[in-house]
Amino acid sequence: MGVTRLKRKEAKNRTRTTKRVDDIKRLRAVKNIPSPYKGESGIILEEQN
Repeated sequence: MGVTRLKRKEAKNRTRTTKRVDDIKRLRAVKNIPSPYKGESGIILEEQN
């Protein structure tokens, strides 16, 4: 009976670790968002009404 319990615990720890590593990779990923004003250099944004 102890072996079955340890196998269940091992499986739970493995899935928890996999999810944790995936979350860390997802949160550390660099997201490049292009600037909407990239081609309009030198324009002051408050005066664009």
